[in-house]
Amino acid sequence: MDNAALLDLTRRLLKLTAGKTADLAPAMTCQPATAYTDPARLAADRALFRWTPQIAGYARELAEPGSYVTKTVLDTPVVLTRQGDGIAAFRNVCAHRQARVVEGCGVASRFSCPYHAWTYDTTGRLRHVPMRDGFPDPPEGLTRLPAAEHAGFLWVGLEPDAELDVEGHLAGLSAELTSWGIGAWGPVGERVLDAGINWKLAIDTFAENYHFATVHRDTFATFSLSGIAAFDTFGPHARLAFPLKSIAGLADVPDSEWDPLQHLVVIYHLHPGTVISVTPNNGELFRVYPGTVPGRSVTYHQNASPWDLSDSAVRAGAEEVFEYAHKTVRDEDYVLAERLQRNLDSGAEPLLRFGRNEPCLQHRHACWQEALSAAR
Repeated sequence: MDNAALLDLTRRLLKLTAGKTADLAPAMTCQPATAYTDPARLAADRALFRWTPQIAGYARELAEPGSYVTKTVLDTPVVLTRQGDGIAAFRNVCAHRQARVVEGCGVASRFSCPYHAWTYDTTGRLRHVPMRDGFPDPPEGLTRLPAAEHAGFLWVGLEPDAELDVEGHLAGLSAELTSWGIGAWGPVGERVLDAGINWKLAIDTFAENYHFATVHRDTFATFSLSGIAAFDTFGPHARLAFPLKSIAGLADVPDSEWDPLQHLVVIYHLHPGTVISVTPNNGELFRVYPGTVPGRSVTYHQNASPWDLSDSAVRAGAEEVFEYAHKTVRDEDYVLAERLQRNLDSGAEPLLRFGRNEPCLQHRHACWQEALSAAR
């Protein structure tokens, strides 16, 4: 985001802070509780992910030719590699007996399946089969998936014949995401949250800061204002900006002297299930996927830092920031959301209500519903 846009966003947040309000939707809306509990809805949600471009990680995770990284996207095991002409992605599934051919990340020229040593090169081509006479007509190699590097992130499609138009998918948000430079930042780590909550309920926790004063009273609310947010849409995607408490100090300072990023957090909601949180010191990535039953989801949480992580003290500081954020989401947001899920599963009440001060929640659910309706 360029400085002019950041200054405009800061002015908006200062005005909202003074009025103790948020950007407001035209009306309150309701969502049926069954959206979080219905097996038929879950099946439709999962299909939506299979035909939508998916972020798999940071571009920096493939820093050099021959590098590879393994991911799980929805339920699909994926290996991404960097080659001379860009990146490639494959199902990380051996064509013989479906073992994963590689784990973790690194640099390699070959992947050898740990089960029977079928061996593939980094273009996915099958190069060696022990006792080859037992397999007179072996497959060519790993199943290739569409892949791209765009806006600092690694993208994949989960079906071999899926169209991967990331630029079109981002609906005008591409340049802004690129401008942060997150793709060049150093990955700090990845954590997994296998939670007893519907994936949409997980996303809901990131779509408003109305809950900060209560759920995050001793964490985020100690330095961030609760219930005040600027909201913008980009097609099915959205941007939220949350002000830090220090923003009030800018009221009497000329905007030519402002350093906006010291006073706000920018959060992007990418359709259907990705959340990116950006500050000057870290770029968090949350990849949220539906589970195999309505009341379960998996969140892959990563963090990246713009600082030199080869310095042990700097890395320790970045890891501390990551742990703080992860612990807060895990022990505060998701613990409460699991209680909500139990109430939803009980069928005790038929509706959830999204206030005018929760426009991102309204937008996300409307876009999910629109996408499902278009797919029918």
